[in-house]
Amino acid sequence: MSLRVRLLGTIIGAIVLFFIISVAAARLVLQHDLFALGATQVTNGSSAFGGYWDSRKDQIRLLVAQDAVSDTLRKALQSNNVAALQDQLANIARTSGLSFLTITDQNGKVIARANGPQPGSLKSDPLIQRALTGETVSTATLLGQSLLSGEGLGPQAEADIVGPDGKTKVRHDDKGLALVAAAPISDQNERTIGAIYGGVLMNHYYDLVDSATHALGGSAAILEGDAIVASTIQAPDGTRTVDELVPPARDVVKSDTAFTGTDTVGGTKYLVHIEPITNDQNQVIGARWYGTPLAQISAIINHTTQTLILWGVIAAILALALSIPIVQRLSNTLAQRSQQVRAAAKELGVAIVGSEVSGDHVAMTRAAVERSGTLIAELGASGVSSPKLTELKAVNDELTGDMIVIDTLSQEMSGRMQQAVQRVHDLNDVAAGLTKLVTGESS
Repeated sequence: MSLRVRLLGTIIGAIVLFFIISVAAARLVLQHDLFALGATQVTNGSSAFGGYWDSRKDQIRLLVAQDAVSDTLRKALQSNNVAALQDQLANIARTSGLSFLTITDQNGKVIARANGPQPGSLKSDPLIQRALTGETVSTATLLGQSLLSGEGLGPQAEADIVGPDGKTKVRHDDKGLALVAAAPISDQNERTIGAIYGGVLMNHYYDLVDSATHALGGSAAILEGDAIVASTIQAPDGTRTVDELVPPARDVVKSDTAFTGTDTVGGTKYLVHIEPITNDQNQVIGARWYGTPLAQISAIINHTTQTLILWGVIAAILALALSIPIVQRLSNTLAQRSQQVRAAAKELGVAIVGSEVSGDHVAMTRAAVERSGTLIAELGASGVSSPKLTELKAVNDELTGDMIVIDTLSQEMSGRMQQAVQRVHDLNDVAAGLTKLVTGESS
């Protein structure tokens, strides 16, 4: 495999690894941070929903308290003018959006109702008892079947509660969750002559949840116990999700502790905040549910992830476009260096061969000088005497001494040449390595 391929493969691998780690880390951080942000938003939304709840409760209290001091209602009660009372109560309830409005005498006996002439007694009702003692009361409460029937609200509250699957019947409910207020009616001498009792039944009543959802977004629901009685949660068929159990609300009702987390309602998974609803005795009787679809958070995460992938691909392409010329230049440079090393090794090899030839000539010359010296000695031993022979012997002796020096230098040069031979092998190995590195092929 060539250097170019390996370098580009390394760069691409590093880019891909960095890209994968970055996208995974970004997705995890987004999931954590967006979930935390979503939890904060639904908690704040739930608090705002609670503000709508409290505002409606205060409105009912104010309205009932004002009606309790109405001269028209007081005079009609004192004169026992039931027809007039009933008409007035019906008009007040209709214009104020109350589900019911009832007046009793000082013994708790029903005198008139906004919803029609239904006789009965509210003497045992704890709120009426407190109102008849002179106290104005406002609270959330559970209305029993007898009171609902007397007010003609039984059909509105009655329902079959189904499980989280939206199909399996769990129980039949004949109670109602309501915001109510009760106030004493006094005569001119401040003596209590009766009480007025009114409120809004939340079962299948959607004004409050619609107002909250319109203003806050998300979805809102009111729960009686752990069952939805009114909501803006859309079911798969497009209708409202009501009369369905909410499993996380069960612990909220039991422990009087708010819940923030996920909940699947109407086939949709939500990030929710569920707060308990208590009566004036601090008993938990229901819950307020507020949530936003998790799909919204998932959509943001997916969109961000897709954006990171898109820009990551663009960045990878740019990085490759910049790195390919650099890798090409590096490969070309190394190839040139490989050729230069090979050329240097070749020249050094030629020099070594020349030195070996020179060494052979030195040996041959020394041998010739030695033979010449032998011949001169033989001539001297045979009795030949001549000044020229003496001079020739002196020259031969001088050459012999020089050859000894030259031979010593030749031997030293031979050792150096052996080192040079090893260096040539090393240079050839380096050149071969560079060639294989650059081209991926052995030379």
